[in-house]
Amino acid sequence: MKKHDIGIDIGTTNIKIFFKNGNGDELLNMPTVIAVKKNTQKIIGIGKKAYNMLGKTPDSIVVKKPMSNGVVSDFYLNKLMLQEILSKILKKKFKKPRICLCIHSFMTNLEKLTFKNSIFPKEPNEIFLIEESLASGLGAGLNLCNNHEYVIVNIGGGTTDMSIISENGIINNRSIKTGAELLDDIIYKNISNQYNLIIGKATAEKIKKKAATIIDPSTTKKYTLNGKDRITGLPKSVEVTQKDICSKIEAPITKIVDNIEDVIKQTYKVIPQKLKKNGIILAGGGSLIPGVCEFISKNIGLKTTIVKNPINCAAFGALKYFKLLDKNPNNIMHTDTSI
Repeated sequence: MKKHDIGIDIGTTNIKIFFKNGNGDELLNMPTVIAVKKNTQKIIGIGKKAYNMLGKTPDSIVVKKPMSNGVVSDFYLNKLMLQEILSKILKKKFKKPRICLCIHSFMTNLEKLTFKNSIFPKEPNEIFLIEESLASGLGAGLNLCNNHEYVIVNIGGGTTDMSIISENGIINNRSIKTGAELLDDIIYKNISNQYNLIIGKATAEKIKKKAATIIDPSTTKKYTLNGKDRITGLPKSVEVTQKDICSKIEAPITKIVDNIEDVIKQTYKVIPQKLKKNGIILAGGGSLIPGVCEFISKNIGLKTTIVKNPINCAAFGALKYFKLLDKNPNNIMHTDTSI
């Protein structure tokens, strides 16, 4: 039977799935959210439909993100969500796939096993695991031969993964539980503390996408926010500046910078010329926040660029992984699947 492959990046914020169909590669990208009936566990919605229900449902419906900081926080709901997504793909497209899952380097063997057990119950032929940052490099089409080396940094919703990679695979890596969702929390608290306005996490995420910047936030750009007065509970609107929104969001990016520097210093006494030439490659949705690329480059002193498709490249790299596997099953890049 012909092999069919699926690459999956289950992010804290979004799940991205690449798979092949008759017309080439196909992508599913949806919020990592599921809504179920509390008593029956019947699925009410997944992805965007469930995301739009956050904070708007009766007590009889549970709406939840089953991932937290890059790991499964609710095994059962995560399994329900994946079963629903994959059953639709498999029913329409193919049977018995090979599946490659992106993982984080801080994950324990138990967490990796939980990830693997979250897959569609009709056991796929094989499940493979690949480091998130290595998958990002593969998905970005980096030249992993001819003595090239890169620093790959994937800034996701709940985590940031960083690796130094070469043609022999990962030289050094690290994952930290700091990502773009932390900026949502900071913005939420800033608005609450400065204006006594409760805006909700979804609104904080939207204003982050619209107004957040790491470098030189404006005092003249203004935005109207609607929410509830923290004291009276009554509806309230306030006008805030970009600088108000962005105050204090530099801290998590600084933490990411410090960890990138530490990984580089752990690996090299003197940064080699080939690494200076290629520099730092950014992926993940967090890399698109204005000023992040420049901030990292300025503070580390290495050229920093963003891949062409930063949000989806890890999932695409997980799918491309199978080309390496079929070409050379003993390739050192391949992640251990014996967990």
